[in-house]
Amino acid sequence: MKSVLIYAGTTEGRELARELAEAGIPSEVCVATEYGTQVMQEEKASHIIRVRQGRLSMEEMRVLLAKNEYFAIVDATHPYATEVTKNIKQSAEGTELPLFRLARDLREAPELTENCSFFPSAEACAEALCNVDGTILLTTGSKELESFCRKEELRKRLVVRVLPGKESMELCWKNGLEGKQIVAMQGPFTKEMNLATIHQYGITGLVMKESGKVGGADEKLEAAKEADVACFVIRRPAVEEGSVYSFSEVFDTIMKLAEEHVQEGQTHAQEHVRLCADMAENEKEKLEKEDAFLDIVLAGIGMGASGQRTAELENRLARTDYLFGAARMLEGLHAKKESYSYYLTKDILPCLEQIQKRESGRQNVTILFSGDTGFFSGAEKMLQALRGLTSTSVRMLPGLSTVSALSAKFGIRWQDAMILSTHGTAKEQWKAELLFGMRRGRKLFFITSGAEDVQDIGKLMQEQGFGETYEIKLGYQLSYENEKLMDITAAEAEKMSEAGLYAGFLIPARDGKDSLPARITPGFGDDTFLRGQVPMTKEEVREISICKLHLTERAVVYDVGSGTGSIAMEVAALSPWIQVYAIECQDEAIALIQANKEARGAFNVKVVQAVAPEGMAELPAPTHVFVGGSKGNLQGILSAVYQKNPRARIVMNAISLESIAQMQEMVKEWPVADLEITTVSVSKAKKAGAYHLMQAANPVTIFSFMFQEER
Repeated sequence: MKSVLIYAGTTEGRELARELAEAGIPSEVCVATEYGTQVMQEEKASHIIRVRQGRLSMEEMRVLLAKNEYFAIVDATHPYATEVTKNIKQSAEGTELPLFRLARDLREAPELTENCSFFPSAEACAEALCNVDGTILLTTGSKELESFCRKEELRKRLVVRVLPGKESMELCWKNGLEGKQIVAMQGPFTKEMNLATIHQYGITGLVMKESGKVGGADEKLEAAKEADVACFVIRRPAVEEGSVYSFSEVFDTIMKLAEEHVQEGQTHAQEHVRLCADMAENEKEKLEKEDAFLDIVLAGIGMGASGQRTAELENRLARTDYLFGAARMLEGLHAKKESYSYYLTKDILPCLEQIQKRESGRQNVTILFSGDTGFFSGAEKMLQALRGLTSTSVRMLPGLSTVSALSAKFGIRWQDAMILSTHGTAKEQWKAELLFGMRRGRKLFFITSGAEDVQDIGKLMQEQGFGETYEIKLGYQLSYENEKLMDITAAEAEKMSEAGLYAGFLIPARDGKDSLPARITPGFGDDTFLRGQVPMTKEEVREISICKLHLTERAVVYDVGSGTGSIAMEVAALSPWIQVYAIECQDEAIALIQANKEARGAFNVKVVQAVAPEGMAELPAPTHVFVGGSKGNLQGILSAVYQKNPRARIVMNAISLESIAQMQEMVKEWPVADLEITTVSVSKAKKAGAYHLMQAANPVTIFSFMFQEER
């Protein structure tokens, strides 16, 4: 039996497909977006409803109709989708297929109140809103956003309610809307929900379509009337007289047409039975042609030479049907059926899928990784990707790691070493980790991408004063014929140039015996920073403020109004995995921050020259924020931080009574927890002749708190 082609964009279209299915009439439902497919899931439970996703041009609609699979067409798209309706009508011309325009019945539309203004189009409505003050709630969906977002002055005052689909959200971002302006929800919306939105965002005007009862017009108008909010109504496009049919008219007519198309006297019940039988037969054939079962092993091959492979791996290779790995790993190795010089997931997955389709029974697949599968290896990522395949089992075989091999060759233990990799790691990150370890007198093991990384390590050691306090034990091309083991200095490391694979240990030259243990608390003296004429948070206040931040090891920290960067430098020194953004607008201060950063090797500090909060827009969401200076933009700074992370930890310092009063009022406006207000008075002894006099600094008030998500 042929089916009904339904272009769905409304609730009525989905309901029509469901009721036709209950009557035994198949349909194919066309939806434009992924979200449209999601809301059709319940109806898709019926095997005689097919869903087609994607926007169709008029020519693509004609190609669809040329398949001759339909006996009727229903246009159940949105009343305002006039261009789509036009394409559907043109595509049906010459097909002799009946076309029904199923539209919403406006006979039950609510009575529009006196506070409503009417407009023929979205463009006309947007133009009028430019002359209206206040915040506007847009309930017309994502398709009309461009009309309302063209002018920045209006765009900034919008709060838009759209469907929670990928396409809707992308249109919001494309039109320049910020997260705080977007309410992504699926209706229906009650009067109370509309009222809550109006009150929460301080709405003064509501834009809606003349969409009738089904479109939620009643609830919007009632909420607007109760809140005394003006309504701006976009009129429904005019339709040709007699061209629109009610739901019952369309359903009854299709039922009659269906009876005419039941071939050779088959009843709908018989057709339903036949369809079910076909499905069962297809399922049987599928089982008979079931994909091959893949037994996949992710194996570490050690350093690379054949003698590094474990006996367990050798046994596995002897039974391997399909083998994957980098070209250097496959040298001298052959699978029983085929070998592929692939090591990336994106290349391997398609091959595995093809193997499953063309083979039957159990197939042994081995994927090779250098070193050990658990040591800076891509095996873990591959394991996660393979879990998406059906009819597979996946396990790992360990190999000899670089750190274990080099440790044995030099006769030193590695269990107490700090381990890092320069390969695939940002240079600023691994340099910060390297300095962190050396400043604490740690033994370090490193693997590199090549000679250039070894040169950078040698240069960094000399610049930061570790050239004489650390020894370098370097391994080159481990396990290969040209393997070398070297004891070198930092100066010699800087001259390494031979291409190849390097790994090494950094060993404290005196094992820390002649030096004091590294400090693990904040507390750099004020005189260790370059200052110029730029204000700086003093040492004692700085340490209390940092402690109030409650930092975590991988925190993302904003230092707003960074000044000399003293807070940023102290925070960065606590952990190489903390990322600090020093935000400052003054040229002199920026120069000082850069100089202090270079002097301390603070590679995990990024300097941002901007006036906050504008300079924060492109930064990652902060976990912790210190505000030392705001240039009068404190409200905007807190708002920007809250939008990025409504669970951020904040510390703010103030000296003047006016700033303290402003901060006290501001914390009342925000949802905060664990609020502490502490005033710190510091006096330090200053020598005056034979005496020491206490000299007091200005008291500083420290505000510390956590944001809470609900505001």
